Amino acid sequence: MKKMLLIDGNSLVFRAYHATLYGNMMRTSNGIPVNAVFGFASMVQKALELLKPDAVLVAFDTGHKTFRHDVFEQYKGTRKQLDDDLIVQFPIVREYLDAMNISRYEKDGIEADDVIGTMAKKYPDWQTDILSSDKDLLQLIDNTTSVWLMKKGMSEILEVDSEKLYEMYQLKPQQIIDLKGLMGDASDNIPGIPGVGEKTAIKLLTDYQTVENLYEHTEDLKGKLQEKVVENKDLAYLSKQLATICIDCDIEVNLDTLTFEPNVSEQFDFFSKYEMKTFLRNLDTGKTVVKPKLAYEVVTDIDANRLQQPTAITPLVDFETKVQGFMVKNDAICCYISFENAMNSAVFRNWLSSNNVKIVYDIKAIMHLLDINSVNDINGIFDLMIASFLTKSNLSGWKSFVEYYQGNLTVGFDDAYGSSKKVNDKQSEYACEVSCFLYAVYQKVVTKLTDDDLDKLYYDLEYPLSKVLYEMEKTGIRVDIDVLDRIASETAAILQSLTEKIYELANEEFNINSPKKLSEVLYDRLGLPGGKKRSTAVDVLEKLEGVHPIISQIMKYRKYQKLYSTYAEGLKKYVYPDGRIHTKYNQCVTQTGRLSSTDPNLQNISVRTEEGREIRKAFVPNENSVLMSADYSQIELRVLADMADEHELIDAFCNEMDIHTKTAMNVFGVSETEVTSLMRRKAKAVNFGIVYGISDFGLAQQLQISREEAKAYIDKYLETYPRIKGYMEEVITYCQQHGYVKTLLNRRREIPEINDKNYMTREFGKRAAMNAPIQGTAADLIKIAMINIHNKMSQLQLQSKMILQVHDELVFNVVNGEYEVMKELVEKEMAAAMKLKVPLLANCVVGPSWYEAK
Repeated sequence: MKKMLLIDGNSLVFRAYHATLYGNMMRTSNGIPVNAVFGFASMVQKALELLKPDAVLVAFDTGHKTFRHDVFEQYKGTRKQLDDDLIVQFPIVREYLDAMNISRYEKDGIEADDVIGTMAKKYPDWQTDILSSDKDLLQLIDNTTSVWLMKKGMSEILEVDSEKLYEMYQLKPQQIIDLKGLMGDASDNIPGIPGVGEKTAIKLLTDYQTVENLYEHTEDLKGKLQEKVVENKDLAYLSKQLATICIDCDIEVNLDTLTFEPNVSEQFDFFSKYEMKTFLRNLDTGKTVVKPKLAYEVVTDIDANRLQQPTAITPLVDFETKVQGFMVKNDAICCYISFENAMNSAVFRNWLSSNNVKIVYDIKAIMHLLDINSVNDINGIFDLMIASFLTKSNLSGWKSFVEYYQGNLTVGFDDAYGSSKKVNDKQSEYACEVSCFLYAVYQKVVTKLTDDDLDKLYYDLEYPLSKVLYEMEKTGIRVDIDVLDRIASETAAILQSLTEKIYELANEEFNINSPKKLSEVLYDRLGLPGGKKRSTAVDVLEKLEGVHPIISQIMKYRKYQKLYSTYAEGLKKYVYPDGRIHTKYNQCVTQTGRLSSTDPNLQNISVRTEEGREIRKAFVPNENSVLMSADYSQIELRVLADMADEHELIDAFCNEMDIHTKTAMNVFGVSETEVTSLMRRKAKAVNFGIVYGISDFGLAQQLQISREEAKAYIDKYLETYPRIKGYMEEVITYCQQHGYVKTLLNRRREIPEINDKNYMTREFGKRAAMNAPIQGTAADLIKIAMINIHNKMSQLQLQSKMILQVHDELVFNVVNGEYEVMKELVEKEMAAAMKLKVPLLANCVVGPSWYEAK
């Protein structure tokens, strides 16, 4: 007998969403929520593997009124409005089904249950399995139909047939309708008989089998039960009618179209688009994996003929990241050269410093492995990590490189860069494979750089920057452990005091760091209004401030807990024996081109709170030195004024007028002297919000004003600066036509979301398109400044060092006696980094720590 799987789409989406709501909300790197989609896909694929159906149909509600509303207007009237994060995922769920080649159906006037009921009864010669978490569907069970109920979360499925149903309720399938008639269903606002619950309803049906038969024997009932039943006869019959699934609806579903034949290619595209790595790992793409020839030989006598041009080179390292040797690949076979033989070979050393093309992946990491004292010791490098990322900026690091192959590269650089304590044949094989891929991909990437007009960006900006970043990472920044200890001690005392206050307000002790325990205390013990989500997220708790004094204490606790764990204590593990932190800068992560910082991330040390700024006191200069911070002034707004050619803004910047005051004057229609601090704050939010494509809803939330007022601010801003509105529209149109946007230096950001079928995804694409050229140009600009400053410092043979980059800020360790020359040099080079229609301003501040230098 053939098997048909019928899936209750709405039921599974709701269950998937709420089952994952209390953990971390799954979002793509673009901010699109996908927790319901992931859960839905997990349940569907589990059912497919378990049941192995020949045909599959997913039924959905349309959200419009049905025939049941004609009978009872209040049907489903108590349901709350859906979360926005859930609403946006329904189209993505449908997109998933299309990628899976699974049929779906919905029709106005009827519900998903009715579609499922009709299909189940229409084909009695098929074995039908129904997947849902809705017990209403149990009424459809018969000799060829089973219902699979989702039990715990998304992992446990219970098959319910006639025997199992009787074991659960002592009822037959058709009596489920009578059960709902008597007890009602709060979720659908089916009234039932008031005061009759499941236990009483089952007892009545055990005695009288149906609602109709019950009302023929009401004289057998006693007391209040008899009174309830008799008085609510109409409600009982109405409720039974509402609970009855239609099994003969007029639906346009052809059984032949329900055969399940997965389209692996479309699945791959879908899971890649929504970053569902779990599914990608388990997906057999059917693509041919391109396997290079892995034969290699070990050489001791290094022949110059082997070091042809171009040549790929991959270092091999041991567990402690000491270089043990190199795998070299050109047109000839791969050869392994030990580090000792290489460093003792004049041929090899001369080759490293020559201009012969050496193809590598991540030159900065290689320079660290070789512990190069001078970046000039190695030349002629072509870094495929940087180059491939520039040509495929929507994919970070390794992914953008691998994308150049039809198949999947079977290694990662962890394998070649120290997966075992001692270099072995397997590790050498990995390195050989990496080298083969480097060599093969090189020509494709070089061609792509030229075709996309990215040559200048690579050769003049990103590659030279990698050497600057190497020296910054190697230098590091000095840390005063005593300051961190002091902050940790003071913070621990504050946390202890807050903990005691929270326990007192809760009238019990509990794990404050546990979202589950905290949720129980807030919503169960204290009875605070939490709705269905019962969330303990910051934005939710902020809305509860003032409702109960415990909330403000919890908010303070979280602030100090992060200060303690992430910074006061957390930073200590990153301090090297030399007393410094050597953070790592990543060039190939952010799509806008900004640098990111890891191990540790020094770019997220808050300057918005005094407690966060306090951490900066731990970052100090070397002896006989000071720290100097140089910060661009309103760089993104200056870039916006230039790119939009907005004369009002250009004039304001050229005349050195405070831009937020200028905007406040225009938006609020007042003179400069009439601008209040509140007006300026609102204008500042609008100024920077426009750069990020902010909506009236987003601005309203940020300023705690109505959407109407926020919309009025934005409209007035765009009326005042009409060229900005025109520029934004042009950028969006360009992106829709080409699929990407560009900075002034031609850096591309690919934005496939701009033409997506999903509205929310398209809206994200528009915001990204508006923001990327501005933020990307600002990122390019400070990178130019870094390179030029580094070069000037080298030319002047200064002892001072550039040691940190944090967004629009550069930090220097300035030795005594070099402050004046450094200040003049840095301010001049930052101002001259790019010629715009507006002046670029950078201000230098010095101090005995990063705190005072900011």
